[in-house]
Amino acid sequence: MDLDRYDVVIVGGGPIGCITGESIKHHKVLIVEEHSAVGVPLQCGGLVSKKGVKELGYPKGVVNKVKGAYIFSKNRSIKIEDRDIRAYVFERKIMDKDIAKRVSKKVDFLLKAYGRLVKTPYHQKENRSENILNFKNQIKKKGYTLSVSFMGDNYRLNPKVIVGADGVRSSIGRSAGIPMIREVLSGAQLEMVNVNVDSDFVYIFLDKSYSKDFFAWIIPMGEDRVRVGLCDTSDGYNKLINLIENHPVVSQMLKGGIPVEFSVGALPIGYAKETVKNNLLLVGDAAGHVKPLSGGGLYYGAKCAKICGNVIEEYLREEHDIGYLKKYHKLWKREIWREIDFGLKFRRILKKMDNNKIDKLLEFIEKNELIDYIVEKGDMDNPSKVLEGIFKKFLGNCIKSLLN
Repeated sequence: MDLDRYDVVIVGGGPIGCITGESIKHHKVLIVEEHSAVGVPLQCGGLVSKKGVKELGYPKGVVNKVKGAYIFSKNRSIKIEDRDIRAYVFERKIMDKDIAKRVSKKVDFLLKAYGRLVKTPYHQKENRSENILNFKNQIKKKGYTLSVSFMGDNYRLNPKVIVGADGVRSSIGRSAGIPMIREVLSGAQLEMVNVNVDSDFVYIFLDKSYSKDFFAWIIPMGEDRVRVGLCDTSDGYNKLINLIENHPVVSQMLKGGIPVEFSVGALPIGYAKETVKNNLLLVGDAAGHVKPLSGGGLYYGAKCAKICGNVIEEYLREEHDIGYLKKYHKLWKREIWREIDFGLKFRRILKKMDNNKIDKLLEFIEKNELIDYIVEKGDMDNPSKVLEGIFKKFLGNCIKSLLN
């Protein structure tokens, strides 16, 4: 197998790795994917904004369209409804394969293969300190190399660029020693059938009795099929079962429902301190391209994947110095950093709020007729536009109440 002919090797064959490869127009690209098929295992609710669908290239797999959301706190609820479609629900297996099929016209895939950064280019056990020094000098001069395991054989690859699109646990990023400033949440999700829900809405549950540090959701996949999930700092599965069995609203909505698919995953909230190290770039969940307030990673990831691919294309085409790749880090931060930074700060505030304060926040939104404002100005991908104003008003109202 001739694996030395590739200019770029991308580790991770999900949508973000694929779109990165698709954006590298005129050079040989290989995508290394550890699973035997793209789109598995499912680790996502599959809810994508209209802008997200555009960034993904309008893939197949839409199973539902939603116009708004019901948001529940412990004792209150609000309904946010638009006349237009606000988001699409995807069957991820179909979506991911459709993106991979489109991208395969430009890049090659190697499935059930494992890509790892090479720890050391030397195999001698003697003179270990000298070997480490030589390794560091090689990295500085030539960049990282990659070891790929496939069908029982190991291959040594020397691409000009390596991309880590290998998700929240990114072994590529860890091997390069790239520091992560983040927390990792535990998520669990069930797909259930034989349920009766209003398929025009998603359902969000902000009740600290069930998820202390994040939230739970029900995403309709049609009139009688849903995904119900939950994320928290730990023990996502048991908390999800508790939600389904004991939450006063959820238990009634899903009464008689039959589970047909179960998935677990991890959700990164934070960011990589650096996303370019020599000839290595990180993108998607591996880089922290995730909305801190919702956990969605497809829109940010796809935007950054295009930036990543374009910078790599320019670097290879113009034969720039390797330092040119750092342009990627600057460009993606210019594009989405403000929203990530806002989301992290707002999340810290939400974590400190108890159920009583969350009840009061929803009550404040309803009584001050802010729902129409949310519908008009709301943006799933840029929530700061609305939340900043609402929260300033809410805090001002709380302070005013205390003074009175």
